[in-house]
Amino acid sequence: MKAETIICVTPNAALDRTMVVPDFAIGHISRISKGIAVPGGKGLNVARAVKILGGRPLVMGLLGGHAGRMVAAMVAEDGYEAEWTRFDGETRTCTIIANQDGLSTVINESGLIAPADWTALAADICRVAGRDDVNTVCLCGSVPLGAPADAPAKLISRLNAIGARVWVDSSKAALENAIRARPYAIKVNREEIAAALGIRLRRTGDIISAAGSLIAEGIKIVVVSLGADGALLVTDRLIVKGRPPAIQPVDPIASGDCLHAGIVTAVADGKDLAEALRCGVAAGTVNALYAGGAQFPYDHYLRVLRETRVEILSA
Repeated sequence: MKAETIICVTPNAALDRTMVVPDFAIGHISRISKGIAVPGGKGLNVARAVKILGGRPLVMGLLGGHAGRMVAAMVAEDGYEAEWTRFDGETRTCTIIANQDGLSTVINESGLIAPADWTALAADICRVAGRDDVNTVCLCGSVPLGAPADAPAKLISRLNAIGARVWVDSSKAALENAIRARPYAIKVNREEIAAALGIRLRRTGDIISAAGSLIAEGIKIVVVSLGADGALLVTDRLIVKGRPPAIQPVDPIASGDCLHAGIVTAVADGKDLAEALRCGVAAGTVNALYAGGAQFPYDHYLRVLRETRVEILSA
């Protein structure tokens, strides 16, 4: 069996409500025709984009309470394979407000679990990751309050031990902890890698040097999102930059997740890393043209892909 399944883990899943409010302002009353409610969290965004791009996602994460039941039902209705870990609590709700300039205001609940809930989730992830059809495990987003401080590193170490190819997209303490376990790859933005390494990044060369320091420590691939400027991908043998076409964004939320999805889906399909980066940059770019996070049509992605370029900076 070809290993094509991409496990998309959202430890801190959410019910996301997105509203495009052209005249949004604090202290004012606004009325809109509709909002968008979708299962939220970085791993779920990645899974939606993987599916749009023709990949095979498997969704995992912690769910609890009424919001958790809603998320599970929505995921099932959309036809995703899922392996949820249930906990006695309430899945968080997050609110995204996008204005007419493509700027978004995000209000995220933190999420709260017990240590035993994380233990159960980690056991479930390792069990599913051992399947012959699994290509990649994407650990995405924040860790809920109540999880052990070293939870990411211990989970990654267990996954490394069974030969899983782990991609991490997180930030702050969770990212710092994950890096210590040397995952296969990380996908971060400029601010996240700077904070994790405790350095300032002024130029592209600084970012490449920072990524190189992580490669030297044993991480195989480092992808750094540069927002509207595209992204960099660094390995021990390759430095490549992806350059997107110019767009007028509608809602950039989840564009980093779509970048992540585009790369891992392309790699699972056998594409080389430079082409995978091009696919990822195109996915992140087209996502910004639609509200709701990973809600773009495939045909529009293909049009953006044709206008997306990669430049080999070193090989």
